[in-house]
Amino acid sequence: MRDKNVPISGPFIIEKALQFAKALGYDEFRGNNGWLEKFKRRHGIMAKVISGESKDVDDNASENWITETLNKILKDYKPENIFNADETALFFQCLPQKTLAFKKEKCFGGKQSKARLTVMLGANMSGHQKLKPLVIGRRKNPRCIKGAKPLEVDYDFKKRTLDDVRNL
Repeated sequence: MRDKNVPISGPFIIEKALQFAKALGYDEFRGNNGWLEKFKRRHGIMAKVISGESKDVDDNASENWITETLNKILKDYKPENIFNADETALFFQCLPQKTLAFKKEKCFGGKQSKARLTVMLGANMSGHQKLKPLVIGRRKNPRCIKGAKPLEVDYDFKKRTLDDVRNL
């Protein structure tokens, strides 16, 4: 199932183990969380955060493009004339996703803030020239920067921040 990018959970593994045990005639088997933890430790299985859709990328096509096409393009330019820039979302009012607590203590989370800034950073290939960061917020004159010293970033505003760097 993992080869088809289907997430696998602990209860799913326990259910499958119970099915296998029954099919093999192990009537005494009791799949539980203790068994699951030992199974995961024994086989090097750990919980991981699922990120993006990068599994759909053809690694061979990417590698071929880098070694053949990109190298031909780059040979005509000096490293100080080749720039890369990328944007990221900065969620600045978020609460942590995890907390430390006593075993029997119940933990309840609050509603996560959706407040964010979009930040674009860039530099040239040689690393000698860094572009001034571009910050895109939702307000033309945010209260938090009124009366502040001149910023070391360029600031712009848009109602929808995350998609706007692509339109610059």
